[in-house]
Amino acid sequence: MGLLKSSFRCSISLSSVELPIYLLLLSFSLTFGNEQKVIRNSETDYSHAELVKSYMNSSVAPCDDFYEYACGNFENIRPDRYSRRENLGKPGYVLDDIAKELLHRMDLAESLNVSRELRVAQRFYNACLEADLHPFPAADSHYLNIIRSIGGFPAVDGAAWNASNFSWFNMSAHLTNYGARGIYSEVLPNNGRSEVSFEVNYLGFDAPVQLDNMKKQNKNKSWAYKRNEQRMRRYLRSFNLTEAKIAEVIDGVFVFWREALEEEYAIRYGVPFDVTNYFEIIWNQSEKRGSFNSDLQIRDRVCIRHPEAVANYLAMQLLYTFDSSLKDIKNQRDYCTTKMRTSMWPLFKKLHLAENFDKEKRSEVLNIVQEVRKSLQTLVEEVTWLDSEARKKALFQVSATEFHFGTPADSSLTDQLVREILRLEVVDDSYAVTNMNLLRLQVDIQRFRIRHPREDVNNTKPWKAIFGFDKNITNDNAIVEIDAGLLEPPYYHRSWPHSLKFGSLGFTLGEHLTTFLLFSSFEKMDLIYKDCQWKTFSKHLGPKVFQQLYLYTDSGGLRSAFEAYRSRRMQTLEDPEQKMPGLDLLPDQLFFLGFAQTVCYDLRAANWSRQPKYKLLSDLSNSEDFLQAFNCPVGSGMRPTNQTCQVW
Repeated sequence: MGLLKSSFRCSISLSSVELPIYLLLLSFSLTFGNEQKVIRNSETDYSHAELVKSYMNSSVAPCDDFYEYACGNFENIRPDRYSRRENLGKPGYVLDDIAKELLHRMDLAESLNVSRELRVAQRFYNACLEADLHPFPAADSHYLNIIRSIGGFPAVDGAAWNASNFSWFNMSAHLTNYGARGIYSEVLPNNGRSEVSFEVNYLGFDAPVQLDNMKKQNKNKSWAYKRNEQRMRRYLRSFNLTEAKIAEVIDGVFVFWREALEEEYAIRYGVPFDVTNYFEIIWNQSEKRGSFNSDLQIRDRVCIRHPEAVANYLAMQLLYTFDSSLKDIKNQRDYCTTKMRTSMWPLFKKLHLAENFDKEKRSEVLNIVQEVRKSLQTLVEEVTWLDSEARKKALFQVSATEFHFGTPADSSLTDQLVREILRLEVVDDSYAVTNMNLLRLQVDIQRFRIRHPREDVNNTKPWKAIFGFDKNITNDNAIVEIDAGLLEPPYYHRSWPHSLKFGSLGFTLGEHLTTFLLFSSFEKMDLIYKDCQWKTFSKHLGPKVFQQLYLYTDSGGLRSAFEAYRSRRMQTLEDPEQKMPGLDLLPDQLFFLGFAQTVCYDLRAANWSRQPKYKLLSDLSNSEDFLQAFNCPVGSGMRPTNQTCQVW
């Protein structure tokens, strides 16, 4: 694969599959002026409309099943990518393409004094593109040397492995230095000073195993059992072990898993567990600065009985972390981009902020925030189930909540994190070593706040909220940090009509506000809503579907966003018949489509259940605004009865 040419801002070597998405993203990068009352003849609008249409299943009537109508074709979009987009609301693909564009922006980097860091990113990206990653070279001597230095690999080392020198706890601690999932993991404080805690990890690789999975192994092997068996077999075959030996090693790991799961179902004893070695390995000191889970004591009993199986398991967990898991060599470019962005996010966030967050964009987003806030305040004032004290408290909470986005509160700390990237050593003749160095760097950046507590003593904001490069919305002391990914499609783009912006970004902001109010003040709301849902929908939807629906009690985000949109439309005197080019939907209908497509998800993804669909159906089935927008008749899938349950 060819080297990166730093003088080019965009690559034009695109496959026929990549070209439509490239053109779409290129259109997103254009600079737009002020919003027009009526959007006409915009290339970006047409491009986005085509993308929106590609997710939809137009053969399904919106009043029958709005999720299938809005998202029914989503799982068929871009299945060739390195890792499928599991949820349209996860902006990883968009951010990856932005990072790939920024990788060429040496002019921008020089203006921000981060050109050296960008060159490091370029060197890693090129090294990754040129590496032999498919199939994964598990037997690379550099990987094996690391494994042997932290605990060993008895399946490979045989009689040379000494069980008396093995500590499962210490080996697991070493795994955390590479971001690998060992027997336990550290939980870094969100906004504290220096305390960490520990939690027991789930067992398995591609899929977590449960006790019932293990009990079925001699009869009808479960999906999780088979996936993990295949993963271990692939790694062990790389070392030219016999099939008999491979089967023996895998059986040993499964026995360890089964006994560990059985013990965890037994009574848990609150016996203190000595974690001194963890602090010596990770922090180079023996001072205990955290809490430890008593479940570690349970795992300890099982691990002591099966040292060889545990060592083999942990060795393969480390290989699993090093593994790119490419299904095809064509996915390598996507993998390298994701790897670069997620490991060096402080650099790409700094570049992205400078390039994309101008005054006009900030101003409009803050206007959306204010419109949604005012709308929610009105709803709080109008609902009848609040007493005067609760209403006063709610109004104060809504008005006091501050929304920050784009720029971290502490720019000096951001610059320190960016400079950490200079520590990355890219080894020209060994991607394995470069890969391990990058993983260490990524973990060190995550631990930076604890390693330098004095430099961050006055900063109490949540770590991820300040520095994440995704779509995180977190709340700490009534301060909401909106991250970069939330200001990209499918949540927001400056050229979109107001209906789409309020349906996606507006809803997300409103949902956050009302969810925070719900959990801080309104237990009564929960009871009212569930009682109404039971009386109205249980006999029409069936107990199984209803059980999923009634879990969700917050429809205030949707209502407040729609009222805010309606207010904006009246203020700007927008054409009530305004449409987005290429989509035969009225503005109110486009609002709800935008809302729905923020939660499209891929049913084939292992870690997704159907809950996002049920939440969407619950919100819309109880929205009079939605039912009127699409003129849904009583008895249809989205309107099973003539009654709705609205608490806002």
